[in-house]
Amino acid sequence: MRRALANLALLLASCAVALALGEAIARRALPDDRQVEATANQYRFYRFDPRLGWANAALRHGEFRRQEFAYPVRINAHGMRYREVDRAPSGKGTRVAVLGDSFAWGIGAAEAERFTERVERATGGAFELLNFGVSGYGPVQHLLVLDEVLAFRPRAVVLSFCLGNDFADNVLWRRYGYYKPFVAEAAPGAPRVEGYPLPNVREFIVSETSGAGAWLDERSRLYRAVRAALRAKAGAPVAEDPGQRGLVGFEENQRDLYFPERASPEARALATRAVAVNAAILGAIADRLRREGVAFAVVLAPTKCEYGACFPGEPAPNPRARDHLLATLGRLGIDAIDPTGEMTLADFWAVDGHWRPSGHDKVAARVQAWLERLPAR
Repeated sequence: MRRALANLALLLASCAVALALGEAIARRALPDDRQVEATANQYRFYRFDPRLGWANAALRHGEFRRQEFAYPVRINAHGMRYREVDRAPSGKGTRVAVLGDSFAWGIGAAEAERFTERVERATGGAFELLNFGVSGYGPVQHLLVLDEVLAFRPRAVVLSFCLGNDFADNVLWRRYGYYKPFVAEAAPGAPRVEGYPLPNVREFIVSETSGAGAWLDERSRLYRAVRAALRAKAGAPVAEDPGQRGLVGFEENQRDLYFPERASPEARALATRAVAVNAAILGAIADRLRREGVAFAVVLAPTKCEYGACFPGEPAPNPRARDHLLATLGRLGIDAIDPTGEMTLADFWAVDGHWRPSGHDKVAARVQAWLERLPAR
């Protein structure tokens, strides 16, 4: 028995030495797979999420580069494009959670240039704006992440609503080549979220999310290399693209919302339903935050569509999406933060279409003004 135990101990020690040696060789010989190469696709910083469709991949970093800009991107341990932060408030500033899509995430803006960081600097750290932005998200996904957001104990939540696509993001299943939850009808009470199971039809860089695999994924380059090789050998299946569901027929570019006078009666009815769905989702978010005693406001995030650059030959500016959202917020008693009057096409990148730093500056001024009016508690 003693000899068997000694042999077992020798075997385990040999395996440990071999694994340590393999890890050392992997770290020296293999590229740093946590460092994403320069990319023009923000989804390279994301992972598949069976509840949300996709999410920021914790601890991923690399360079994001397009024709008009380039900057580093780093995702923190909690899956935010933001500096590392604890769930418990630091006490150094009033904590604010910011939800949004690519405009909040910051396509076209380095981290320090985004409106979230600009507000922090302008207020001397009196406010801490945790940026939960994920490119492509709509209010339906913001509703689904409220538990995670509230775990950070914010004093306020600011939701950046993209006027150019969020009405469509709420009601359509297939968006940007991926699949996401949706709400097709403005049911009374809690909106009925549909779309499950969500197909994973596009390649995301794979990252473990829990258990021993997550521990190894974070620490071992050898583990990640072996896992990738095994998956490649197995020919990891990719689901067939099952098409579109939700409010099918509602134009993905929201043309019928912007130009109802040119739409058929059926198309106008679909646009009306999309507006009603959005109201139901925002109402559910507002109700939850009121119960938690958390202040809430919605930022009207304009796109080039508001200034006439999306639909050539049509009159501009076009306030239709803005007017629908403002009417919804008024009925629901939700504060509106509206920078659309100050912004112009000069605040957008010419090719990319997201905000330049000047656009973030104008949004920051409006957000800061709202935050500074929050009652003390």
